[in-house]
Amino acid sequence: METNLHKLFDNFDVLIDSGLILVDSNGEVVHANQAAINILGARILNQPLEYYLRHPDINQALNSINEFGEASPLTYLRYDDVQHEYVVKFVPFPDGHCLVFMNDVTARISFDKIRSEFVANVSHELRSPLTALTGFIETLQTTAADDPKARVEFLGIMQEEAARMQRLIDSLLSLSRVEAQEHLHPNDNVQMVDVINEVAGLTSYRAAQRGMNIELSNHLPQSLSPIVLGKKDELSEVLHNLLENAIKYGYEDSTVKIILETDELKKMMIISVVNSGEGIEEIHLPRLTERFYRVDKARTRKLGGTGLGLAIVKHIVNRHRGRLQITSDLGGETIFSVYFPIMGA
Repeated sequence: METNLHKLFDNFDVLIDSGLILVDSNGEVVHANQAAINILGARILNQPLEYYLRHPDINQALNSINEFGEASPLTYLRYDDVQHEYVVKFVPFPDGHCLVFMNDVTARISFDKIRSEFVANVSHELRSPLTALTGFIETLQTTAADDPKARVEFLGIMQEEAARMQRLIDSLLSLSRVEAQEHLHPNDNVQMVDVINEVAGLTSYRAAQRGMNIELSNHLPQSLSPIVLGKKDELSEVLHNLLENAIKYGYEDSTVKIILETDELKKMMIISVVNSGEGIEEIHLPRLTERFYRVDKARTRKLGGTGLGLAIVKHIVNRHRGRLQITSDLGGETIFSVYFPIMGA
């Protein structure tokens, strides 16, 4: 009979990836699959389940299966390097045994939390300009209806708020598109030096408005004409976002440098965008690519930032099999470096 139970257990094990435990009528573990052993340890075999799956209602659930043939699922939290959350379900098995399923829902819970935070952040970001627009519209319809000077001033502010909303929506659409395609590696041949020169030219006017200039330093081997497998528009967006940030947060009348080089093995192209400014405290660096994360929220909004630019950069770089590195000295240089594999290297 024991052999038949094990065979039946193994049939269930083939069908699912969750932790699976067979418990006898005394609450002792008779059999467990590898997933369950990875969670609770190999010592659970031939031991009471309550010793290892520590939950105040575990014995009540097993007794309920023995007496009534059903039991309510339990939520079980386990702390290793990080917290894991499991939904534990119980099913009656032949000969008074009980089959225990342990389904790890940590990723789903984390995703739900991220989604909720994202919706809350988007709502907050949209609410501010909408509130401003609504206030100015009401003012123009009432107290400022016959005031030409106020009308011109308010319409200018309304235009800025509408533009801010448009930038946010455009960034959200771009981020959504990139995230959806992150697992798909693009395969167009992109000549990176041409892309860099093109983006540098497009942003030079913006730099000139702040008395800044863009300086390109090409340290690539003369024999190397780096081609990256990718999507030109997305690679342009990476460089555009990095240059815009460098101009936006750099000191006026300073120089933004673009440095091109390769790694020691000449397999990766390294593009570094360097500016001189206030710098970023080290504690903030790991979080800069989070959606809506800002070191100085008021300053970022004032400068027209959405808090999504570096999140877009991160996902595009990942899609192109690259990586992003950020270093910063307070009151000195901040360097954003992107690494892309060179075709044929």
